[in-house]
Amino acid sequence: MTGMRGWLATVNPLMKLAATFPPLMLLFFTRDLFTPAVIASLAVILLLTGVRIRPKTLVVGAVIVALVGAWTTLLFALLTRADRVADTPIVLDGWITLHAGALSVGGATALRLVAVSMLALLGSAGTTLAGLNSSLVRQLRIPYRFAHGAMAAARFAPRYRDDLLTLRAAQQARGIIDPRGPVGFFRRSGRSVIPLLAGGARYAERLSLAMDARGFGAHPTRSDRNPAVLRARDLAFVLCLWVLFTAVFVAAGLLGVAQWSGEIHGY
Repeated sequence: MTGMRGWLATVNPLMKLAATFPPLMLLFFTRDLFTPAVIASLAVILLLTGVRIRPKTLVVGAVIVALVGAWTTLLFALLTRADRVADTPIVLDGWITLHAGALSVGGATALRLVAVSMLALLGSAGTTLAGLNSSLVRQLRIPYRFAHGAMAAARFAPRYRDDLLTLRAAQQARGIIDPRGPVGFFRRSGRSVIPLLAGGARYAERLSLAMDARGFGAHPTRSDRNPAVLRARDLAFVLCLWVLFTAVFVAAGLLGVAQWSGEIHGY
Protein backbone atom coordinates (compact mmCIF):
# COMPACT_ATOMS: atom_id res chain seq x y z
CA MET A 1 0.00 0.00 0.00
CA THR A 2 3.02 2.29 -0.18
CA GLY A 3 2.38 5.55 -1.98
CA MET A 4 -1.39 5.22 -2.05
CA ARG A 5 -3.12 8.01 -0.18
CA GLY A 6 -6.77 8.74 0.43
CA TRP A 7 -9.26 9.17 3.22
CA LEU A 8 -8.53 5.68 4.53
CA ALA A 9 -4.96 6.80 5.26
CA THR A 10 -6.32 9.32 7.78
CA VAL A 11 -8.19 6.69 9.82
CA ASN A 12 -6.50 5.37 12.93
CA PRO A 13 -4.77 2.05 12.06
CA LEU A 14 -6.24 0.22 15.06
CA MET A 15 -9.75 1.42 14.21
CA LYS A 16 -9.45 -0.03 10.71
CA LEU A 17 -8.45 -3.37 12.19
CA ALA A 18 -11.27 -3.20 14.75
CA ALA A 19 -13.81 -2.41 12.02
CA THR A 20 -12.84 -5.32 9.76
CA PHE A 21 -11.87 -8.05 12.23
CA PRO A 22 -15.38 -9.15 13.42
CA PRO A 23 -16.90 -9.59 9.92
CA LEU A 24 -13.69 -11.24 8.75
CA MET A 25 -13.98 -13.86 11.49
CA LEU A 26 -17.67 -14.45 10.77
CA LEU A 27 -16.93 -15.03 7.08
CA PHE A 28 -15.01 -18.20 7.94
CA PHE A 29 -18.30 -19.76 9.11
CA THR A 30 -20.44 -18.80 6.10
CA ARG A 31 -21.25 -21.33 3.41
CA ASP A 32 -23.54 -19.38 1.07
CA LEU A 33 -22.81 -17.28 -2.02
CA PHE A 34 -24.75 -14.14 -1.08
CA THR A 35 -22.97 -13.06 2.12
CA PRO A 36 -19.33 -13.13 0.97
CA ALA A 37 -20.24 -11.66 -2.42
CA VAL A 38 -21.95 -8.63 -0.88
CA ILE A 39 -19.24 -8.10 1.75
CA ALA A 40 -16.49 -8.36 -0.88
CA SER A 41 -18.34 -5.83 -3.06
CA LEU A 42 -18.71 -3.38 -0.17
CA ALA A 43 -15.04 -3.76 0.76
CA VAL A 44 -13.99 -3.13 -2.85
CA ILE A 45 -16.15 0.01 -3.01
CA LEU A 46 -14.58 1.33 0.19
CA LEU A 47 -11.11 0.58 -1.13
CA LEU A 48 -11.72 2.27 -4.47
CA THR A 49 -13.06 5.39 -2.77
CA GLY A 50 -10.63 5.38 0.16
CA VAL A 51 -7.26 4.96 -1.56
CA ARG A 52 -5.77 6.12 -4.85
CA ILE A 53 -4.96 3.09 -6.98
CA ARG A 54 -3.38 3.32 -10.41
CA PRO A 55 -5.59 1.94 -13.22
CA LYS A 56 -2.90 -0.55 -14.27
CA THR A 57 -2.65 -1.91 -10.72
CA LEU A 58 -6.43 -2.13 -10.52
CA VAL A 59 -6.71 -4.07 -13.78
CA VAL A 60 -3.90 -6.47 -12.87
CA GLY A 61 -5.42 -7.07 -9.43
CA ALA A 62 -8.87 -7.72 -10.91
CA VAL A 63 -7.45 -10.25 -13.39
CA ILE A 64 -5.51 -12.05 -10.67
CA VAL A 65 -8.57 -12.21 -8.39
CA ALA A 66 -10.71 -13.54 -11.25
CA LEU A 67 -8.19 -16.23 -12.19
CA VAL A 68 -7.60 -17.33 -8.60
CA GLY A 69 -11.36 -17.34 -7.94
CA ALA A 70 -12.06 -19.47 -11.00
CA TRP A 71 -9.30 -21.92 -10.09
CA THR A 72 -10.48 -22.16 -6.48
CA THR A 73 -14.07 -22.74 -7.61
CA LEU A 74 -13.05 -25.59 -9.90
CA LEU A 75 -10.66 -27.12 -7.39
CA PHE A 76 -13.13 -27.23 -4.50
CA ALA A 77 -15.90 -28.38 -6.84
CA LEU A 78 -13.79 -31.39 -7.78
CA LEU A 79 -12.90 -32.07 -4.14
CA THR A 80 -16.51 -32.01 -2.93
CA ARG A 81 -17.89 -35.40 -1.89
CA ALA A 82 -20.21 -36.77 -4.56
CA ASP A 83 -22.77 -38.12 -2.09
CA ARG A 84 -23.38 -34.62 -0.68
CA VAL A 85 -24.38 -33.17 -4.06
CA ALA A 86 -25.80 -36.25 -5.75
CA ASP A 87 -29.34 -34.82 -5.74
CA THR A 88 -28.31 -31.65 -7.64
CA PRO A 89 -28.33 -31.34 -11.47
CA ILE A 90 -25.34 -32.62 -13.41
CA VAL A 91 -23.43 -29.84 -15.14
CA LEU A 92 -20.66 -31.92 -16.72
CA ASP A 93 -20.90 -35.62 -17.46
CA GLY A 94 -17.80 -37.06 -19.08
CA TRP A 95 -14.53 -38.35 -17.78
CA ILE A 96 -15.56 -36.53 -14.59
CA THR A 97 -19.04 -35.88 -13.23
CA LEU A 98 -19.61 -32.37 -11.98
CA HIS A 99 -22.80 -31.44 -10.14
CA ALA A 100 -24.28 -27.99 -9.72
CA GLY A 101 -24.05 -28.40 -5.95
CA ALA A 102 -20.31 -28.97 -6.20
CA LEU A 103 -19.91 -25.79 -8.23
CA SER A 104 -21.95 -23.94 -5.61
CA VAL A 105 -19.63 -25.19 -2.87
CA GLY A 106 -16.58 -24.19 -4.88
CA GLY A 107 -18.02 -20.77 -5.70
CA ALA A 108 -18.91 -20.12 -2.07
CA THR A 109 -15.38 -21.06 -1.00
CA ALA A 110 -13.81 -18.83 -3.64
CA LEU A 111 -16.05 -15.89 -2.72
CA ARG A 112 -15.28 -16.40 0.95
CA LEU A 113 -11.54 -16.26 0.28
CA VAL A 114 -11.96 -13.15 -1.88
CA ALA A 115 -14.09 -11.46 0.80
CA VAL A 116 -11.56 -12.28 3.52
CA SER A 117 -8.76 -10.90 1.35
CA MET A 118 -10.67 -7.69 0.61
CA LEU A 119 -11.46 -7.14 4.29
CA ALA A 120 -7.82 -7.75 5.22
CA LEU A 121 -6.78 -5.26 2.55
CA LEU A 122 -9.35 -2.77 3.82
CA GLY A 123 -8.00 -3.13 7.35
CA SER A 124 -4.47 -2.26 6.22
CA ALA A 125 -5.16 0.25 3.44
CA GLY A 126 -3.18 3.44 3.90
CA THR A 127 -1.51 2.19 7.08
CA THR A 128 2.19 2.81 7.49
CA LEU A 129 4.47 0.88 9.80
CA ALA A 130 5.24 4.01 11.79
CA GLY A 131 1.54 4.84 12.15
CA LEU A 132 0.69 1.34 13.34
CA ASN A 133 3.58 1.47 15.80
CA SER A 134 2.40 4.82 17.21
CA SER A 135 -1.19 3.61 17.58
CA LEU A 136 -0.04 0.48 19.41
CA VAL A 137 1.86 2.62 21.89
CA ARG A 138 -0.71 5.39 22.34
CA GLN A 139 -4.03 3.56 22.06
CA LEU A 140 -3.20 0.02 23.22
CA ARG A 141 -0.64 1.21 25.78
CA ILE A 142 1.98 -1.29 24.63
CA PRO A 143 5.42 -0.35 26.00
CA TYR A 144 7.31 1.53 23.35
CA ARG A 145 10.33 -0.72 23.81
CA PHE A 146 8.40 -3.66 22.41
CA ALA A 147 6.56 -1.67 19.72
CA HIS A 148 9.65 0.08 18.39
CA GLY A 149 11.65 -3.11 18.63
CA ALA A 150 9.05 -4.98 16.57
CA MET A 151 9.05 -2.18 13.99
CA ALA A 152 12.82 -2.31 13.72
CA ALA A 153 12.68 -6.10 13.28
CA ALA A 154 9.98 -5.78 10.60
CA ARG A 155 12.25 -3.49 8.59
CA PHE A 156 14.86 -6.22 8.33
CA ALA A 157 12.85 -8.09 5.67
CA PRO A 158 12.85 -5.36 2.97
CA ARG A 159 16.48 -4.59 3.77
CA TYR A 160 17.43 -8.23 3.22
CA ARG A 161 15.56 -8.15 -0.09
CA ASP A 162 17.46 -5.05 -1.24
CA ASP A 163 20.77 -6.53 -0.10
CA LEU A 164 20.02 -9.74 -1.98
CA LEU A 165 19.26 -7.84 -5.20
CA THR A 166 22.47 -5.84 -4.84
CA LEU A 167 24.44 -9.01 -4.15
CA ARG A 168 23.01 -10.80 -7.20
CA ALA A 169 23.77 -7.79 -9.43
CA ALA A 170 27.35 -7.64 -8.13
CA GLN A 171 27.84 -11.36 -8.81
CA GLN A 172 26.52 -11.05 -12.36
CA ALA A 173 28.78 -8.04 -12.96
CA ARG A 174 31.73 -10.25 -12.02
CA GLY A 175 30.68 -12.90 -14.51
CA ILE A 176 29.12 -15.34 -12.04
CA ILE A 177 26.10 -16.69 -13.90
CA ASP A 178 24.35 -19.82 -12.69
CA PRO A 179 22.25 -22.18 -14.81
CA ARG A 180 18.48 -22.13 -14.64
CA GLY A 181 16.54 -24.55 -12.49
CA PRO A 182 17.01 -26.01 -9.01
CA VAL A 183 20.78 -26.39 -9.38
CA GLY A 184 21.27 -22.70 -10.12
CA PHE A 185 18.91 -21.74 -7.31
CA PHE A 186 20.85 -23.74 -4.71
CA ARG A 187 24.16 -22.38 -5.98
CA ARG A 188 22.96 -18.78 -5.74
CA SER A 189 21.47 -19.39 -2.32
CA GLY A 190 24.64 -20.99 -1.02
CA ARG A 191 26.77 -18.03 -2.11
CA SER A 192 24.29 -15.50 -0.68
CA VAL A 193 23.80 -16.86 2.83
CA ILE A 194 27.10 -15.72 4.39
CA PRO A 195 27.11 -12.18 2.87
CA LEU A 196 23.48 -11.65 3.89
CA LEU A 197 24.14 -12.79 7.46
CA ALA A 198 27.21 -10.56 7.67
CA GLY A 199 25.27 -7.58 6.30
CA GLY A 200 22.42 -8.22 8.71
CA ALA A 201 24.83 -8.38 11.66
CA ARG A 202 26.45 -5.08 10.64
CA TYR A 203 23.04 -3.43 10.22
CA ALA A 204 21.87 -4.70 13.62
CA GLU A 205 25.02 -3.36 15.25
CA ARG A 206 24.59 0.08 13.67
CA LEU A 207 20.91 0.10 14.64
CA SER A 208 21.65 -0.77 18.27
CA LEU A 209 24.29 1.96 18.47
CA ALA A 210 21.88 4.50 16.98
CA MET A 211 19.15 3.52 19.45
CA ASP A 212 21.55 3.76 22.39
CA ALA A 213 22.75 7.17 21.21
CA ARG A 214 19.16 8.40 21.21
CA GLY A 215 18.50 7.16 24.73
CA PHE A 216 16.19 4.32 23.73
CA GLY A 217 14.80 2.69 26.87
CA ALA A 218 16.17 5.35 29.22
CA HIS A 219 12.75 6.85 29.94
CA PRO A 220 9.31 5.28 30.55
CA THR A 221 7.72 7.21 27.65
CA ARG A 222 8.91 8.49 24.29
CA SER A 223 7.56 11.14 21.94
CA ASP A 224 6.53 10.54 18.32
CA ARG A 225 7.14 12.76 15.34
CA ASN A 226 3.68 12.00 13.93
CA PRO A 227 1.64 10.59 16.83
CA ALA A 228 -1.46 8.56 16.04
CA VAL A 229 -4.57 10.13 17.52
CA LEU A 230 -8.02 8.71 18.16
CA ARG A 231 -10.74 11.03 16.91
CA ALA A 232 -14.50 10.91 16.88
CA ARG A 233 -14.56 10.16 13.15
CA ASP A 234 -12.43 7.07 13.77
CA LEU A 235 -15.04 5.71 16.16
CA ALA A 236 -17.76 6.68 13.68
CA PHE A 237 -15.90 4.73 10.99
CA VAL A 238 -15.88 1.61 13.16
CA LEU A 239 -19.57 1.92 14.07
CA CYS A 240 -20.61 2.55 10.46
CA LEU A 241 -18.75 -0.49 9.18
CA TRP A 242 -20.11 -2.68 11.98
CA VAL A 243 -23.65 -1.56 11.18
CA LEU A 244 -23.08 -2.04 7.45
CA PHE A 245 -21.67 -5.56 7.71
CA THR A 246 -24.20 -6.55 10.38
CA ALA A 247 -26.96 -5.49 8.01
CA VAL A 248 -25.52 -7.82 5.37
CA PHE A 249 -25.57 -10.83 7.72
CA VAL A 250 -29.07 -9.97 8.97
CA ALA A 251 -30.38 -9.49 5.43
CA ALA A 252 -28.93 -12.84 4.38
CA GLY A 253 -30.74 -14.49 7.28
CA LEU A 254 -34.06 -12.74 6.57
CA LEU A 255 -33.90 -13.64 2.87
CA GLY A 256 -33.25 -17.26 3.77
CA VAL A 257 -30.00 -17.50 1.80
CA ALA A 258 -27.60 -17.59 4.74
CA GLN A 259 -25.83 -20.89 5.34
CA TRP A 260 -23.52 -21.52 8.27
CA SER A 261 -21.05 -24.25 9.04
CA GLY A 262 -21.83 -26.93 11.60
CA GLU A 263 -19.52 -25.33 14.16
CA ILE A 264 -22.10 -22.58 14.76
CA HIS A 265 -25.24 -24.70 14.66
CA GLY A 266 -23.68 -27.54 16.62
CA TYR A 267 -24.28 -30.46 14.26
